[in-house]
Amino acid sequence: MKRQAIGLLLAVALAAPAAAGAGMQDNAPAAAPDGAAETPGAARLQAEAAAFMEAYGRELAAGDFPAIARRYHRGGAWRVGAGESRFETYAEIAAFYAGEQWTPASFAWRDLAYEPVGPDAVVVTGLFQWGRRERGEPLLVAYTGLLVRQDGELRIRLEHESEAP
Repeated sequence: MKRQAIGLLLAVALAAPAAAGAGMQDNAPAAAPDGAAETPGAARLQAEAAAFMEAYGRELAAGDFPAIARRYHRGGAWRVGAGESRFETYAEIAAFYAGEQWTPASFAWRDLAYEPVGPDAVVVTGLFQWGRRERGEPLLVAYTGLLVRQDGELRIRLEHESEAP
């Protein structure tokens, strides 16, 4: 298990620099740099991941905590960022979101790119803007996620978020 987690983190770490250097666009998916979507299966997986992220963004913007919690892998997920790396069980993730009571002033994904890493897994890299009610300027955050198919649906198995300095 630990070896798998290290492999997943390495794959995500290698994909993250692409997100950090991306420019800002209005929710336009970035093209895969090496033509990864050339196979029909990869193109379908990328389209499914894009639909997943679009719905996830709507739920984040609305503060729909039960829906957000359901997006995570039932086996748990790695949560990485702010100098931490921790694995949380699905029960811990669901309990966290059950206790949340926030709604951002605004939320928008930016420059999302989708890189299939298997027939049922895709790495998502990009940025998001999180509007804060207490401040006029939104936070800009680099995002990397690993979506893995479980029970026929993509679910979040790993997320890394890093605020811009």
